Amino acid sequence: MYEKFTPGRNIWKKVSRYFFFTMERITIVGIMFGITYIMIKQAFPYNIGIFGLILIINNALLTIFFILPSPSNPNGLMYQEIVRGLFKLDKPATADIYSVTKNKKEDM
Repeated sequence: MYEKFTPGRNIWKKVSRYFFFTMERITIVGIMFGITYIMIKQAFPYNIGIFGLILIINNALLTIFFILPSPSNPNGLMYQEIVRGLFKLDKPATADIYSVTKNKKEDM
């Protein structure tokens, strides 16, 4: 079973099995839960009511949106796309690949 090693596979990064929950996604869910909890306690201290439920549903949908894979970078998440767009970071995306082979035109 362990006689062959497929190049390009990082054996130290285990693929998450349950709903693709990685520590990054769990952290985002935790942060959004904390923000929602603080907002509910500040805005509706005694009775949540219908507007509190709408706020909870909105934040749950926003959290789901944040943990979706981004379209331009399948290894990244949507919140990274939003942050990169807001702050216009010049850093390349996580999955940008640079060629390590020499160009044939340079050899001539």
